Amino acid sequence: MSTRAALDWLSVGKRAVWLDAAIAVAGLVSLQFGAANSHTDGWPHVWLGLRMVVVLFPALIVIRRFEPAVALLGLVGGAYLAGLVGQLDWFLLLGCVLALWSLAGRCRVPTVLAVAAAAAALPLLLGLVRLPLMKVLYRSSGPGITTTDYEKIAANGWPRWQALLIVVLALLFLALRHQSWAQALTARERMADLRGFLRDPQLELPRNVILAVAVSGLVLTEIGKDLFYGNWWSAPGWMPYVVAYAALTLVLRRWYVVPVVVLAVASLIANWQASTDIVSLYCAFGLALYWLIVTPQHGRSLRWTFPTAVAVLAALPLISYWTPYSVMVIVFPAIRKVGFDWDVDGVLRNGWFDAIMSHQWPISLSLILLLPVCGGIAVRLYWRNREAARREVELEEQAVEREAEQVVLTERSNIARDLHDVVAHAVNLMVIQAETGPDLVRRGDADVLAGFQRIGDAGRRALGELDRLLSALRDADGVPDPQLAPQPGLKDVRQLVTDVSSQQLPVELDLTGDPALPPAGHQLTAYRLVQEGLTNAVRHAKATKVNVTVAIGADGIEVEVVDDGAGFDPAAARRSGRHGLAGMRERVRVHHGTLDIGTGPDAGTTIRAWIPVGAAR
Repeated sequence: MSTRAALDWLSVGKRAVWLDAAIAVAGLVSLQFGAANSHTDGWPHVWLGLRMVVVLFPALIVIRRFEPAVALLGLVGGAYLAGLVGQLDWFLLLGCVLALWSLAGRCRVPTVLAVAAAAAALPLLLGLVRLPLMKVLYRSSGPGITTTDYEKIAANGWPRWQALLIVVLALLFLALRHQSWAQALTARERMADLRGFLRDPQLELPRNVILAVAVSGLVLTEIGKDLFYGNWWSAPGWMPYVVAYAALTLVLRRWYVVPVVVLAVASLIANWQASTDIVSLYCAFGLALYWLIVTPQHGRSLRWTFPTAVAVLAALPLISYWTPYSVMVIVFPAIRKVGFDWDVDGVLRNGWFDAIMSHQWPISLSLILLLPVCGGIAVRLYWRNREAARREVELEEQAVEREAEQVVLTERSNIARDLHDVVAHAVNLMVIQAETGPDLVRRGDADVLAGFQRIGDAGRRALGELDRLLSALRDADGVPDPQLAPQPGLKDVRQLVTDVSSQQLPVELDLTGDPALPPAGHQLTAYRLVQEGLTNAVRHAKATKVNVTVAIGADGIEVEVVDDGAGFDPAAARRSGRHGLAGMRERVRVHHGTLDIGTGPDAGTTIRAWIPVGAAR
């Protein structure tokens, strides 16, 4: 495989993330070597908070493919601060170069130039206040830094040629990656990619690796401070490092019991040996407890994960109080070197054992560590309720869809039954009259004309019944139209408006065209639409004014009902079980028309329909 092919293979998907994660881990580990080395220039004497920040900077390498601007500025600042505390790290500088490469490929040219200029200027600006900054950082109550080391660090500033190199590399990478300019992303798009990386379940393992190594660095930095001041005197030389790297078990997030147990033991040992609280170790322990509760897996139930967490936290103060000398000398063999002496009360005691046992695990610390446990319970219950609510909404929507389909099927079944019972009777009558035609011819012209008249009357009655049945759908209350009552038409719209209009709700009607022109079925549909719109305005909309427009033409009928009421949510109306909307749509659909309902909360309602007639279909 050629070098180019190898680079292409490494730059694809998860392999690229793992490559950056490996470089980030190498940078984190290289800084951790200095964190526990009391002979590193300046490092043991600087403010602890700055040391803990510096050991985290290499983790920014893993995000340089997603948000290179943030990664570059952070890595340049981290490299400068690392040099300020005597911890020059080449992996941070390598991360700066990689971030510049990603910057040139993912950002627009002005953004690349601006970020590169800011990254070049940042260490130069910090260099202007380097000496005052060092005086603040190296102010310590313990053993101070030697004059030689201090002057050495003060002299090793950020060279100007490095700042110039950042700009030169940015221009060079822009030239090499000019084909990527068309695919440049905006800041919002890059942040969306970064959020995707932080949430992608397929990238959980590299994220956990970075987290575990970074937390181990924080713990080792705190323990390194204790070692520098001569603590952990009764522990074996390897034990502080084992305690620090117990945080690596956070990688085993899916094997939730392992990090909880290991970090509980490590926290107990640190409580016995450290002169101060190792806060980062306790935070890692709290994170493991949180994951124990919140991480969903098959078979994991709060019925036993919560008691497990409580049992571990309750056991720690009991163990620290009741551990006998015979067990303690196994954990800390150096206790034997001291031996036993008689105290003033005549009791035989071991001084180192008594010093260790005086560091009891605080009950208050167990109570504080219950907070992430309770937080995990709250998050898990929230997820469960949200999933249940989502499922309930899906079921409601499915029920509404099934109910709407059932309404349509029921109405079509009623129409089919009425067609058979009523229209078929009229057609049979027409057939019988037609079959008697030859006899009528022999009787004379008067009988022939009377027969044709009966056929015409039957046909007209059949057409009327057909039009009525096609528009006989349910109204807003789900009650079928009376089968035998005379059906209203466009000539009755004025009376309908007059009946509804009042001082509280004035209704204006604009009726144009000949009301007798359209077929009866079309007239009935238009009438029902106006009736439904007025019913909605009176019953539900709380309107103060309604405008009704009915335009009758040779090619169709246009109906519009507009009110200034409260409006409604169409989705909520469907879930409420009312069928007014479905009935109107079905009426219009029968005539191959269109229906548009515009509404919204506090926005009024507009019902607009077009009912074509004859060739207009």
